[in-house]
Amino acid sequence: MSNLRHIILVSFVILIALTAVGCGATAPTMMPTMENTPLPTTTPTSENTPPPSTPTTEGSIDVGGYKLRYQCFGKGIPTIIVEAGGGDKPTTSLTWSTVIQNVYPITRICIYDRVDGVRTSQDIAEDLHVLLNEIPVPGPYILVAHSIGGYHARVFAHLYPEEVAGMILVDTTLTFPDAMIAFATAYPTYSPDEAPGLAQGRLSEADISAIMPPSVDGLDIIASNEQVRQAGSLGDIPLVVISQTPGGPDDWPGIDPVAREQYAAITLRLQADLATLSSKGVFRIAKTSNHFISVYEPQIIIDAITQMVEEIRNH
Repeated sequence: MSNLRHIILVSFVILIALTAVGCGATAPTMMPTMENTPLPTTTPTSENTPPPSTPTTEGSIDVGGYKLRYQCFGKGIPTIIVEAGGGDKPTTSLTWSTVIQNVYPITRICIYDRVDGVRTSQDIAEDLHVLLNEIPVPGPYILVAHSIGGYHARVFAHLYPEEVAGMILVDTTLTFPDAMIAFATAYPTYSPDEAPGLAQGRLSEADISAIMPPSVDGLDIIASNEQVRQAGSLGDIPLVVISQTPGGPDDWPGIDPVAREQYAAITLRLQADLATLSSKGVFRIAKTSNHFISVYEPQIIIDAITQMVEEIRNH
């Protein structure tokens, strides 16, 4: 499969967890995917980001044959639960440190590290449920999910609706085949004199149905996608959907500027559509960040959390 075709297919994996999307201050140089988007190289440190407070509580909990490491900061309800993106271990990566530093004085915020190789989003949601009961951390919770973490948070809300007070989806993965079809149908129509790379990248119906890259976590993407689709609506819980701004000059290499703009518009529309999962959903755009918004434009997440906490407390 050509590199361009892979990029287009994975333009859905932007949507799949690194949707846009899994972390930078400028528009992405390529739509991030599990394969081409590592954790930020400028991970926050004690020099460039205030370190989180000492955890109020931390440890490792056996959830059935393996342990999940967690840290909670601050006090108060509703508790914020961070569901990180694929491959991210937030207790050590510091990708959420700026958010934690600004949220823990307001309410409790907890992060945890998923283990690699857990089967599906439902398994991850069930593991998280066990973890929260064992710590214990009282609900209902505000789930803040990044990238593929959005799959797990949406399934958690479906399984335990009474335990979810609100949700914030940060550049999260979209479900397929809808996202892939949207991109495929927007691909430039055939032209006899088109560039070879463009021709090689054109998607066929077989591509859409047969090619599905796995998550770096060893997650069964196909099964998890179906679980999310079946989870359906979030009802009337507060929901904030945050997207990066796609469409930089280096996005989707091989695509002409007009098509690139069209792809960027599709990405934003698909992200905005997530806000319709709740009757109280709103959509916001991070203007200067790539996929890792918690690192490069954390204030938009901090604002969403603090506003939602206030809304829930005053309800």
